[in-house]
Amino acid sequence: MPELVIIGSGLAGASVASYVREKDPNIGITLFTKDQYVAYSPRDISFVLSGDITSFEDLMMHDFAYYKDKSIDLRTNTEVTAIDIENNSIIVEGEKRAYGHLVIATGVAHDIPQIPGIDKNGVFFIKSIEDGKKIKEAMKNATNAVVAGADPTTLEITSALITSGINTTMVAPSPYLLPGYLDPDMTTIVQNKLESLGAKVITGSPLGSINGPEHVEFVTVGKEIIPADLVIISHGTKPNVGLAKQAGIKIGETGGIQVAPSMRMAKSASVYAAGGCVEVAHHITARPTLSMLGGTAVQQARVVAENVCGGDAIFAPAVNPVVSVIAGLQVGSVGLTSYAAKQAGLVPTEGKAHGLTRAHCYPGGKKICAKLLFAEERLIGAQLISEEGVKERIDALSFMIKSGATCGQLRHIETCYAPPVSSVVDILTLALDALER
Repeated sequence: MPELVIIGSGLAGASVASYVREKDPNIGITLFTKDQYVAYSPRDISFVLSGDITSFEDLMMHDFAYYKDKSIDLRTNTEVTAIDIENNSIIVEGEKRAYGHLVIATGVAHDIPQIPGIDKNGVFFIKSIEDGKKIKEAMKNATNAVVAGADPTTLEITSALITSGINTTMVAPSPYLLPGYLDPDMTTIVQNKLESLGAKVITGSPLGSINGPEHVEFVTVGKEIIPADLVIISHGTKPNVGLAKQAGIKIGETGGIQVAPSMRMAKSASVYAAGGCVEVAHHITARPTLSMLGGTAVQQARVVAENVCGGDAIFAPAVNPVVSVIAGLQVGSVGLTSYAAKQAGLVPTEGKAHGLTRAHCYPGGKKICAKLLFAEERLIGAQLISEEGVKERIDALSFMIKSGATCGQLRHIETCYAPPVSSVVDILTLALDALER
């Protein structure tokens, strides 16, 4: 009888299994997943579509032999249909199985919009590697594609289709691209880049219908008819909490499973949840939020593993640092956008600047744009866009926000300089100058 049962094999579930095994070579571990593939992020699929990553199998952190070598009982294509917390058991393939500790890592569910014709051939969602393989095959004969959505995955897929030589139209139901990640003025940079490469971008209008006898031939957006033999829909995600709801586990206001900072359930100290299916506290607002990020999933997995093995770890409130690579642009954000800040009752002030990633005298420097948001002198958000140098700055800004950094404190930060990698005055300093002006 396994002591630890994990439901879900995404980054959270698979990482829990690995970390627990590192800490305890003797505990029994069984990992159940409905999927064929394990331990990967769906965000990575677009980079196989673009050809930057060779194969879908490369997306998995570990191959199947790894789990066998670690004595982790991995059950793929196997669905857990019920959880019985009162009796410390689950139902899988019609049989009851007991657990000592249970980890719910069911990840996210995908919103399926009610669009006429959505079931036609040539229409795909981007939920799994299996979906990615079907899209990759369909791309071989595609001439015109439509991608629906406005999140980072949607934009990365749009970029992949463009670089593959497919005429691509992106349809975003939101007023601008990447809502929740960037302010409208910053998304303009990304939209202009996609359009410069040949993409058509339509914002503020959803797909109206998908049309064709059996296979899609065109879609409608408002009164416009757009040719399409390939349609990819990525209309966002929500926590996958069906099993938890059936078990009577409390679901929070964001739709995610409520957990303590230890990632434990209030209802049972032997049950944990981690990854995209849970809600966490936001560092700035102290309100519940969702953090459906790969880095968050792995951090939460570390906390769960530590506590399953007798520790007392906690997951700190989140600031949600994000970086995407879209049409050659690194697009990063952390903390709150202006809209989110106002929704939380804050009055944001901003400093925005444009500069170069290298000394003006050194060849190869890239344009970089930075926007810093403050409320009551405290740093609450940042957004950066460039072809280089974004990820490391977002990581640093994430630490600054969590440290409660103020505008005055940021003024005293020393930055290094070498012509091949930086300007004498860093872009963040220029953004602070703009804030003071």
